[in-house]
Amino acid sequence: MSPRPRIKLITVPWELDVATLSLASLAAVTPDAFDIAIVDTLRERLFLDEPVDLVGITASTPTIKAAYGLADAYRSRGVTVVIGGHHATVLPEEALQHADAVVCGEGEGSWMRICDQFLTRRSRVGGIYRDPPPDLSKLPQPRIDLMKIQRYEPFFFPVIASRGCPERCSFCFAGCFGGTYRTYPIAHVLEQLRRRPASRRPYYFVDDNLPGDPEFARELFRALARYRIPFGMQARWEFARNPDDLDLARRAGCMFISSGYESINQATLDNTGKQARAAEYRQVMRNLFEVGIVSSGNWVFGFDWDTPEIFGDTLEFLDNSQLLHSTFTTEIPFPGTPSFVRYEAEGRIITNDYGKYLGKYHVVFRPRLMTPEQLSTGVRRLALEYYSPRRTVRRYRLAMENPRFARPEPGGVGPLTLAMLNAFQMVQWRHQMIPALHWLYRRLITANRYRYLSDHVRKTNFSVRPFRPAAEFEPFVPISDTVCPQ
Repeated sequence: MSPRPRIKLITVPWELDVATLSLASLAAVTPDAFDIAIVDTLRERLFLDEPVDLVGITASTPTIKAAYGLADAYRSRGVTVVIGGHHATVLPEEALQHADAVVCGEGEGSWMRICDQFLTRRSRVGGIYRDPPPDLSKLPQPRIDLMKIQRYEPFFFPVIASRGCPERCSFCFAGCFGGTYRTYPIAHVLEQLRRRPASRRPYYFVDDNLPGDPEFARELFRALARYRIPFGMQARWEFARNPDDLDLARRAGCMFISSGYESINQATLDNTGKQARAAEYRQVMRNLFEVGIVSSGNWVFGFDWDTPEIFGDTLEFLDNSQLLHSTFTTEIPFPGTPSFVRYEAEGRIITNDYGKYLGKYHVVFRPRLMTPEQLSTGVRRLALEYYSPRRTVRRYRLAMENPRFARPEPGGVGPLTLAMLNAFQMVQWRHQMIPALHWLYRRLITANRYRYLSDHVRKTNFSVRPFRPAAEFEPFVPISDTVCPQ
């Protein structure tokens, strides 16, 4: 071991999507005795041969095999390897076949123990680690400076204000990760914004459900309203029931809300623990539209109460709503979820090839009221029809009838931004739903890491160019230093 041991924290994403803060949060609690690097394998070349002593790897189900391959490669070189994330949390024994240690659930407590054990006696690191979720009020700021944040989309500077989700939907693996819904101190959230690079003005809350505690959300929005910086977030559908809350969020800078509506079939919502009322969906979408927030709906198909008619019914519903953006997937019964447990017991899991657990093109289970082919074809046809040029233009014209989009307030979504968003989504969904384009798209995002000349010159993952913090962000007075009860 070198005098100053080196750590690589590696994430293996499956899409060029929003940056997460999981590894930046682990880096923040890593002792100063280590040199540390964070590597996103879709945005940076991973230099396997450079010296390193301890490696932490995180991946979701679709890329877990690639993560296992990396872990095996590092262990063959004598490197201590730790694996964490959703998949490893629910299948720790599987992950332990490829790693010295597996971290289950939120990782800060376990990672601090692992680092201490490594520094005292390396051989002590081993087995399955399960530590209680951390007290969010005591955590340091995520080490954003170790991320190559300039390689992410300009709008997607990641910020986090809460962890967990108060719901337990049968198809979602968020409930498998452990930990109740808790919030960070608002001062902590504002400090994240102050530390963002000057090149990144808009930001995105990576929380599963930011307004899970409505009172906390209102207090946070009042604090953010002082700065009027545009942001997006994820929120359950019922947040949009209250126009006053939406107006407060809009005045705080909210320009985009993504919600998991999942289905217009009330039987599906009732039987999957969704706790939603499909009859209210159009009204909450109207509320979002009227306040000038771009609303995005996530729709899932193939549940046991879905028939082949669900695709046409959903398209008709969307055509008569004011929802401006949607995503479509088949149900993905991730290992560890109640859906997976039930389907496996009933012999309905078709494949354990985790690389197919994407929900876009492959069906990995047998639906009850349709064939796998009907499910796959139905989702593909729905996505292509929804993002047809005719419907895309119709949604744009609908938005332009609203003065809040046609003549936006400062920080709002203007006509050009909406037009670009619609055009991008139309192209993006054709990449994902047409087989030949899907094949090409998957290979292009894998090749993305090689387009950065600086990686070819430096040939190391440890040198990070420091960024200049956002100078225009004013000093703040903390409004609250409390978190929700754990």
